[in-house]
Amino acid sequence: MKPATMMLVAGLFCSLMCVDTHAQTKNEKNRMAIYDDRDGYEVLSVLLNARSDVWKNETITIDPRTALGREVAEIKAECSGIPAEFQAASQDFDKKLQTRLLLRRGFTLRKNYELRHAGSIMGPEQPRNEEEIRKRIRSGTYYVAAVGFDDKRTRAIAFVEYICGNLCGNSLFYFLRKSDKGWEEAPEVQREVQRCGRIY
Repeated sequence: MKPATMMLVAGLFCSLMCVDTHAQTKNEKNRMAIYDDRDGYEVLSVLLNARSDVWKNETITIDPRTALGREVAEIKAECSGIPAEFQAASQDFDKKLQTRLLLRRGFTLRKNYELRHAGSIMGPEQPRNEEEIRKRIRSGTYYVAAVGFDDKRTRAIAFVEYICGNLCGNSLFYFLRKSDKGWEEAPEVQREVQRCGRIY
């Protein structure tokens, strides 16, 4: 093989290797870390079980990525008077909002569930009757954030959003305590903390 041809082949090989290495680096940056917090999944499961009964979901659809930190932080900024017992959990929650994570199948739910990107599940047309309205309400998507805990992991703050259309759903914060029975909502705190979420 002529030296010029060998140089051309070597140059082409190096170019391909550099492109491949660049593509691998780009893919590694695009990969999201997995949300792998057992207590977090327990807290979210308590909330999703209760919310899916309210919304009458047959199957629970959860977006596989944690909610966008900036948007959740804007909603949380509207909350007034988070009690002292939940301040540490609130600070932990704020730290976790900095990183968007990928959910795994770690939920313990009473109903079937799927991790699926929502896309446009509602469709552009208006519902024609009450049954179509109910179907849309039941077939919404849940978005959750990584749960914030205090140091002893006995207090938690969680965010759950349910979207079932342009003007259907809510984005709410929940306050939970851990007891011998497991994680339970603290309804008196929920009532005390004003404007901690949005209803659409």
